[in-house]
Amino acid sequence: MNSPMDSERLISYFGSTSDLLESESVWSELNTLDRPEHPEAGELRYHDCVLVRRKGLELGFVDSEYEAGAGRFRWGHGDMVLSQLYLYSGHADIQQFRGAMPFGLQWCDTRGQARARLSPFEISRHSHLTDTWDVPAFRLTVVYSDDGNSLSRIVCRRLPVALEPPEALALPKLNELLGSVGESVGSPAFALMWPAGYWSRAHISAACEEGEVDLNLTCGLTLRTASDSADPILRSVTFHRNRDQEGSGWRGELPAGLDFEDSPQDLFRKLNAIPVQQADSALTGYGVWHLTEYTLHVLYSNVDNRLIRVKVLAPGTWRSVQDD
Repeated sequence: MNSPMDSERLISYFGSTSDLLESESVWSELNTLDRPEHPEAGELRYHDCVLVRRKGLELGFVDSEYEAGAGRFRWGHGDMVLSQLYLYSGHADIQQFRGAMPFGLQWCDTRGQARARLSPFEISRHSHLTDTWDVPAFRLTVVYSDDGNSLSRIVCRRLPVALEPPEALALPKLNELLGSVGESVGSPAFALMWPAGYWSRAHISAACEEGEVDLNLTCGLTLRTASDSADPILRSVTFHRNRDQEGSGWRGELPAGLDFEDSPQDLFRKLNAIPVQQADSALTGYGVWHLTEYTLHVLYSNVDNRLIRVKVLAPGTWRSVQDD
């Protein structure tokens, strides 16, 4: 019987191709015939995973050009390289991972014990339902049991390179954007927020006809509008994190003193008020607050424990999905 695979050995292969894992006998030791599949030409998919149920682990692969933040025309044309490792405590038809885990973690560790083991990296810890640390060469997330008295899953991820905007663009000031909510995006005043000649008739047409202007690629914003005849009124502004919906992300100031590097705990501390609606799933969570000048909707990651998307809505325009 083969001895359990060491997680540190698997992590050392981050950035390696499936063929290299083959030559290093990793696939044979894992006793699986599954291999990561490269996306088909024209397919907007850049990740694939290999789940090895009997070993209690999953290997995540990514297209190397996508991960490196290369030009978009190169995405899907790189090698599929190892970038993620998931370790499972055992559930349903997935066995428990029995190899050595990062930093001496044990499945029986409580939340306090796990934090103690990772204490050298305490300054990087981001927390909410899970705990996340940035350790040398990767990001480590520990998912706990519901009572916090044991570990449920461990996620190790090599972080991708940030995407660069296609062109340097002077961003509008935050107070100007917030002040324009509820105003016309077809007005000269709105056009003056942007570099000369940037805000065009095409943007106004999109606002009128589609109710949305997608600027995520260039500056990390999405503008939603409502048309009154031919006059589109700005109803919301969404600020995207880098790589959210494959965009370059908003690089300016965020509303309410928030920062994309804030943890969910930081978010709730900064807002210092009970949200009118809040929910969590395994991957993400969100909160909604009615502030004096606008409604604030924040989406965050429960894997990275960082903010993903910050949305400002005109007062009175937010509707709970529970109202539908």
